[in-house]
Amino acid sequence: MKKAIPVKIAGIGRYLPMRIVPNSEVEKMLGIPEGVIDTTHAGVKERRWVTDETGSYMNAQAALDALEHAGMALSDIDLILNGSGTQEQAIPDTSALIQRQLGLGDSGIPCMSIHTTCLSWLTAFSVASNFIATGQYKNILVTAGDIASAAINPRDPESFVLFGDAAAAIVLTRAEEGDESCLSSFVFRTFGVGAYHTAVMGGGTRRHPENPETRPEDNLFKMDGKEVYLLAVQHAPKTLEMVRP
Repeated sequence: MKKAIPVKIAGIGRYLPMRIVPNSEVEKMLGIPEGVIDTTHAGVKERRWVTDETGSYMNAQAALDALEHAGMALSDIDLILNGSGTQEQAIPDTSALIQRQLGLGDSGIPCMSIHTTCLSWLTAFSVASNFIATGQYKNILVTAGDIASAAINPRDPESFVLFGDAAAAIVLTRAEEGDESCLSSFVFRTFGVGAYHTAVMGGGTRRHPENPETRPEDNLFKMDGKEVYLLAVQHAPKTLEMVRP
């Protein structure tokens, strides 16, 4: 996408679980010396993990925060677009659960989710921008909430120490004439050769929970950080060139 799309973020919101998990607590769980995470994963000091929150609840709280910031009401929203990498359950789609959490279960406001793992929110932002450009929708609530702690694997310390839980949301609307705000460029590329560098193998039809061949570890996140890095290094330069306005 090269043509600038006149959109603006009218409001921003967030939700953070109450439970704070410092590196020292994670190090005890993993049985590694204190201070190791600080020296090997720069910038990660603590993360938030849910207690009893659900993904739809976190997204809804972030959405309400964004609406307040935008000075808008729930009735101003004509689309809920969830861009999260984790889903609350297989069916229904999490966006419908967010709508329900917001008290809009009888509203008929259309809802959908965009799932491109770690890039879900960015992809949702692009999709929402194009919806606004066509005039199909006016004010779109774009949410992004993940509960990564549900699937991290203590036997994979490389990824276990990185991920936490949180939610964010924006209200996206059309930029008025004279506004400088716009989506100037967006490039999305997929390289399936690296599909299994980061994966949760279970939870779908291939390794269904009722499949006797499904192992407990199939339901946990696994990552080959070295391969992810090498794939990114290989394709990042060209992608950055493509994304220039």
